[in-house]
Amino acid sequence: MNEEVTIEHNGKKYTAEYFVSNDVLTVYLPDGSSRQTVLRGLNPESAAKPHLKSYAIKNT
Repeated sequence: MNEEVTIEHNGKKYTAEYFVSNDVLTVYLPDGSSRQTVLRGLNPESAAKPHLKSYAIKNT
């Protein structure tokens, strides 16, 4: 089951879905692209936020 993470950047909200499988986080960005990170004990939501923030900065 996918979870969601939302951030606010320059007054606009951005939301992405993420999924964890075998310690690998996959973040599905608003443009349909995806990014992956090996968690190694990291909190999935916390690990997903930098991917979404990077997306927001590039698309502002």
